[in-house]
Amino acid sequence: MTKPARAQARPAGIHTRQETEERTRNMDMKLFAPRRVAAALAITITAGTTSLCGGSHAAMAQAAPVIVGNQTATAIVESVDHDAGMVLLRDKAGNLDTVRVDPDLRARLPTLHAGDKIGLRIVRTIDAAIAPPGAPMPESTESAAGTRTGPHPHGMMVSFKRERVKVTGVDTTRNQVVFVDPDDITRVVLVRQKPMQEFLKTLKPGDEVDTTVMDAVSFSVLSRIPS
Repeated sequence: MTKPARAQARPAGIHTRQETEERTRNMDMKLFAPRRVAAALAITITAGTTSLCGGSHAAMAQAAPVIVGNQTATAIVESVDHDAGMVLLRDKAGNLDTVRVDPDLRARLPTLHAGDKIGLRIVRTIDAAIAPPGAPMPESTESAAGTRTGPHPHGMMVSFKRERVKVTGVDTTRNQVVFVDPDDITRVVLVRQKPMQEFLKTLKPGDEVDTTVMDAVSFSVLSRIPS
């Protein structure tokens, strides 16, 4: 599915009401459009709070998955274009968002109707590992499942966006890392959290790091207008 298109990863449990509403409006579910893993990596390193497990470089250090987003929300379905796979949602604040459901996922999910009230849960995690020399490029995947029967049909979409970045500089004194993302854009990131700083110590220029951003979006029809 394709996400709403502005979601920004934040540490789990650290959200003001305004931020939560804005994230809900802007989610990019496949139900949201995919975002670059390297950008999400930068956000995680500067803002993440969950522990990462550092390892020796010889053993190809790996960071355990970190939850960077975890929220719930409700919305009303304003309209549905079944041919185009477009759903128009209105949140509690009255803001409208258009959500696109990819054709290959559509058949696996319950059909929504105008007037449906739905509950949403959105979880985002990220993990990283030093890629062994000669390792194949990581591949992104997505899947969906759900039920169409009963008073409260529900569904879930899960996407794994996998990419490889190349480290070009590490400064453990300033807790900074420089890397090149898949678009050949050089990024300089300040590592603020101590667990992240431990992972930083395992990196050196020339390392290639495989990053994975997992977006899981589950939804359930809470109520619907009788037909």
